[in-house]
Amino acid sequence: MDKQWIVVADAAQARIFVRDGHGALALAHTLSHDESRAHEGDLRTGGKGAVQESSGSGQHQPDPQTSTGEKHADIFAKEVAERLKQALNDNAFSTLVIAAAPAFLGLLRDQLDAPLEKTVDATIDKNWAQHDQQQIEKLINDQL
Repeated sequence: MDKQWIVVADAAQARIFVRDGHGALALAHTLSHDESRAHEGDLRTGGKGAVQESSGSGQHQPDPQTSTGEKHADIFAKEVAERLKQALNDNAFSTLVIAAAPAFLGLLRDQLDAPLEKTVDATIDKNWAQHDQQQIEKLINDQL
C-alpha cells in the first residue's frame, strides 16, 4: 500500500500522521506556530503600523482588511505547505489527506503547488486539531 499522510491542522498547530493499511495512525511530525495563539495586541508582523494622515491629525492602519492573526495564519499555512513539499520531494508519502479548520484549510489549499495537489485524496473542513490521536483516528476512518 502507498504511504498516506494525514495532516490535522488549525492556524496554531499541525500534526502529521502516517496511516497504515488498517487505518491506524502514527504521529510523524508536529509543527506549531505560537504567534497564532497570541492575542492580537501582542503580535507584530513587521508592518509599518499606523500611518499618519498628511492632512489632519488622524491615523489609520495601512491594511485594515487583514488582521495580524490572519497574517500569522497565512505564514503558518506557508510553513506547513513547505514541509509537505519537502516531504513529497523526499518520497515520504504518496497520498495526502488534510483535515483542517475551514478558514485555515482555505489558506493551506492556496499554498499547495500542482504536484502536491495531485497527492491530495481528500480534504475535510473540520477543526480536529484539539482532539487526541485516538479520536482523530476514529474520525478519519469514519470519513474515508
